[in-house]
Amino acid sequence: MNKVNLAGCVILKDKKILLLHRIKTDWYELPGGKIDEGETAEIAAKRELKEELLCDITILKEIGNMDFTESRYSMGYIWFLAKIIDGEPHIGEPDKFSEYKYVSLADLEEYTLSTNMQNFVKALRDNKIEVPV
Repeated sequence: MNKVNLAGCVILKDKKILLLHRIKTDWYELPGGKIDEGETAEIAAKRELKEELLCDITILKEIGNMDFTESRYSMGYIWFLAKIIDGEPHIGEPDKFSEYKYVSLADLEEYTLSTNMQNFVKALRDNKIEVPV
């Protein structure tokens, strides 16, 4: 089974995390996506966020990573803490995402979350990663 490498951004505002609602799966996820051949994880995370939310970010630091299986794919995901440095979020891929919203970490379990977001919440709860809220 080939491994798909992914990277995404944790963007915080007022102690809330930015999530995108993916239409096809009806779940919420972090902005991010596949690392293309020749890209670093940081460049992929910046590119994906620009495509999905039409704004520019700076990566502050890597906060964790996890390997997991979703459907029949092996995936490796790297989470970065990032900050928007130019622009305001707007849905850049309306065929894929219906909305974005900031959700408090305490309220995450009230949402249908992607497998990656479920892993993120578990890692956060198990103190394997730290998010400065």
